Amino acid sequence: MAIFIMLASAGTSGDLLAQTGNDASAGAAGRGVRILPPESPAPTAVTNGQPVQQAPAHAVTPTSAAVPGKQAMTLPILKSCDRPMAKPTLRFDDPTKFDRAFRAKLRGRAVVVDMDTPYPADREAPAPLGAWLNEVKQSGGTVSVAPYCQKGRGFGGFFAKLFGGGPAEPYKAIRRYDAVLHVDAVDQVVTQVEFTPRKAAR
Repeated sequence: MAIFIMLASAGTSGDLLAQTGNDASAGAAGRGVRILPPESPAPTAVTNGQPVQQAPAHAVTPTSAAVPGKQAMTLPILKSCDRPMAKPTLRFDDPTKFDRAFRAKLRGRAVVVDMDTPYPADREAPAPLGAWLNEVKQSGGTVSVAPYCQKGRGFGGFFAKLFGGGPAEPYKAIRRYDAVLHVDAVDQVVTQVEFTPRKAAR
């Protein structure tokens, strides 16, 4: 008789728990609260027959930390430099007027031409300045490069395409001069052209 009561009690308890759960769900639903079922464990991935543990969703991929004792690379700050000749003789701004103005300055003294718009050092000089430089070279003079502001680099082949043509009478006044191209080595552009009287050969 006691055993029967215990079984009945157990069955009654199960019914009570089920009823209580239903009542709780109904009560939660009535209050606008949704009871979520427990999440099932994520399936285990298998690679080559071996289980692979999945990383949790909140896992953060580690990043390489800075190596102690090593400093970060700092780039040099390039500063603009003043042009070599503070007081040039004339400016190359209007090519149509340059020949006459330049020829008038060739009186046996140095003439510094300031480029209003510098040109790339590996290109030909703009006309008509290029014709004057060509005449210097063709008449036996020297045309050299004087980098400033930073150590020059990459002038190989520069003279190969700088000059062309032969001597021309309109430029004979320059035949006793040498020329120096002042090149901003940072920007690789010619900013000034200096013509100096040629030294007499001994």
